Amino acid sequence: MENFEFYSPTRFIFGKGEEQNVGKYIKEYGATKVMTFHYGMDYEDELMERVFASLKKEGLSYVDFADIKANPTYERAMEAAKIARQEGVDLLLAIGGGSVIDTAKFVGIELAEGDAWNKFFKGGQIVTKTLPVGTVLTIAATGSEGSNSCVISKGKEKKNYDGDAIRPKFSIMNPELTYSVPAYQTASGAVDMFCHVHERYFSPGQDVGLTDELCEGIFRTVIKYAPIAVNDDPKNYEARAQLMWAGTLAHNNTCGVGRIQDWVVHILQAPVGGFYDTAHGAGCGVLTLAWMRYVYKNNIPRFVRYFTEVWGIEDNPDNPEGVILEGIKKQEDFYKSLRMPTKGAQIGIKEEDILELAKAALPEGTIGGLAELNVQDCINIFKLCM
Repeated sequence: MENFEFYSPTRFIFGKGEEQNVGKYIKEYGATKVMTFHYGMDYEDELMERVFASLKKEGLSYVDFADIKANPTYERAMEAAKIARQEGVDLLLAIGGGSVIDTAKFVGIELAEGDAWNKFFKGGQIVTKTLPVGTVLTIAATGSEGSNSCVISKGKEKKNYDGDAIRPKFSIMNPELTYSVPAYQTASGAVDMFCHVHERYFSPGQDVGLTDELCEGIFRTVIKYAPIAVNDDPKNYEARAQLMWAGTLAHNNTCGVGRIQDWVVHILQAPVGGFYDTAHGAGCGVLTLAWMRYVYKNNIPRFVRYFTEVWGIEDNPDNPEGVILEGIKKQEDFYKSLRMPTKGAQIGIKEEDILELAKAALPEGTIGGLAELNVQDCINIFKLCM
């Protein structure tokens, strides 16, 4: 096991009706004026009424900021930052999923540090202070409610910042709030959870048995409950609850401690999201299948373990590659059963863009923990996903 430092200070408040107590929790952090962030969709009306009522009950003033889209943009976040600065906001409350939460995280950095895009997302500096962020989670997907990550798009550029200072102070998690999420977004979220754990699980290190077991448990949980929430019973509380907590554990780095991590698929997906405005989880799913086919020979025992322990493929020591290829096909069929794309063309990737996508993903050097990949390898993976 590798040396590690693990810090996860977010307070998780899980269960039915907890969004009605959000004002009480905010007051515990000393805030007096809140900016609320959300998508601005009609189905949010009742939820927003409950949130606003809770804020008013606790004597908190607020400024509302809506119309946040998937793949959150720098321009929209900067609009929010300008208003928040003018209004003297002292806490940011994101009501939604990863796009809304990441917008709030970016605004928190911008207000506390200034020039967030150039200094931190592009410049690699470390955030030391930010306005506090709280969340009311409505989509089980990105894990942003507990992670140290934030992703923002500016034009065709899609950049991320990772740092513990931006973890939310608290996250309210009521699985009932995910009932209204469309099937496609629910499925995309489930695939995103898979990818977050893949990036940690496919490690070249040894003696990571405990986190292997944690990773495999999350994989099996998503395999069991995603089809229920997507196809069978969207209002099944148990399925929604299991997926909601799985999404958090998949990306708060519980599964990543003590091991070398990979992150190739997320790096490749970033320009795809920037170019085509595709759903993050859908893009990750397509690229995962291609990445697996491209790199599995670098660590055959690891892939055999994954497909036997997680997907139930029968082990065959005489033909381990056959086990792996059968497993990749089974995972692909699972994605199809959730009506998720499995080919690049389905998420808008064009053959003529592949070179530009690869260079945008990897301007120089190499990437990858399981296998060290260069620009040509990235091109090959993009071609393989087509």
